[in-house]
Amino acid sequence: MTLLGTSVLSAVVLGGLEPIAPATGIEARATVEPVTTDTDLRTPQPPALHASVITPDPDPTAPAPSAEPVVGLSRTGRILLGLFALPLAAVGGGMFMGAANPIFGLFVAVGLYVGVYAFVYERSGRSLGRGIGIGIALLLGLFAVGALEMMLWLGVMK
Repeated sequence: MTLLGTSVLSAVVLGGLEPIAPATGIEARATVEPVTTDTDLRTPQPPALHASVITPDPDPTAPAPSAEPVVGLSRTGRILLGLFALPLAAVGGGMFMGAANPIFGLFVAVGLYVGVYAFVYERSGRSLGRGIGIGIALLLGLFAVGALEMMLWLGVMK
């Protein structure tokens, strides 16, 4: 029950993300405002630099930046990744548990589960760190609810 609930919750969380369009061009640049201080009135302030002076010449060997932003995942793709995030992590971790060490397999499983959240959040134009944080929070919640469910079943089986 806990695993099914976590898979459905993951699908709801990831399916509810709407892609955010990244800022492009001049909007993405931070503007720097000159700060005036009254500490020394006798020294004149240097003239403000223009943006054309600050921007370097483009490198002719560098590839041209694409005008189109990276397209995010479709809603169906996000829902499917949410539904199968836990089974993917279990299969990936299980393969490494059998081939190497159980602890190493656990690290791989946690990394895969959190990586799915990081991937979807990054492709949606959101913060990668926020995706990692939500993935870890849901995984900790899964462990807590799983422990409560085991206590319930062990209490019933006595």
